[in-house]
Amino acid sequence: MTVKNSIVWTTLLTISILTSSCSLLGTRLIETSSKPIEIDIIQPSMPRNIDLKDPKWHVVSSKTIANPCVKDDEGKRPKIDHPDGLLNDKGKVIRVCKFGKENEWPEGYTYLDKFLDSVKKQNSGDVVFFAVTTEDYELMAYNMQELRRYIREVQEVVVYYRSVTINDKEGIAGEVTKK
Repeated sequence: MTVKNSIVWTTLLTISILTSSCSLLGTRLIETSSKPIEIDIIQPSMPRNIDLKDPKWHVVSSKTIANPCVKDDEGKRPKIDHPDGLLNDKGKVIRVCKFGKENEWPEGYTYLDKFLDSVKKQNSGDVVFFAVTTEDYELMAYNMQELRRYIREVQEVVVYYRSVTINDKEGIAGEVTKK
């Protein structure tokens, strides 16, 4: 029985030590405090500016191009009577340029003719160009305005988040500029 009693006493002693071991040494006061911690947020570099190229627009019509006379030393465009004495519908003598025309265009040459000739010259004789109706041009202008609006709004969001996360407030204005 003594072995049995010793096992019981040993078990009871072990259980009491395990359950009250911290309370035997006394209690310690734990202090808790909260204070803000500065977190360095890495800012991504701003993207480079948009580099757009200017397209060349051609306004083409069937209107005849005015081909002025060559200027003289005084800056005037002198005319003379037609050398063959040709008359117009009203019986008046037709006047022609004294020094010739500025360009070698034939009579009745139109802006459309000029455009087609320049396109042929650029494309080795092929006539290739893109046409846009007035309505489609207005759509393109609307789309460009929408893109500009969206870019401005995204830029404002970027400026806001940079101002919230950067401690150096003067550095923000120097890095991000709105146009």
